[in-house]
Amino acid sequence: MSTPITAQNLLDTLVQLQEEGNDLNKITINFRTNWDSDTEVCTTISEDLFDAETGNQLESLVLLAEDTE
Repeated sequence: MSTPITAQNLLDTLVQLQEEGNDLNKITINFRTNWDSDTEVCTTISEDLFDAETGNQLESLVLLAEDTE
């Protein structure tokens, strides 16, 4: 099983891209389940899951292609 990307991994990657001269405002976030699948453009990032014990500690974020419930 692959190791999940953490928010810190994401931040580190974004900071590195910015330091290399990329304009983060011009970079979109896309998603694919694998290299053969279609690209989905992510339009929303949201809080996802909180810890089961207290319900106060954020444990995951979710990227959505559609912001509908």
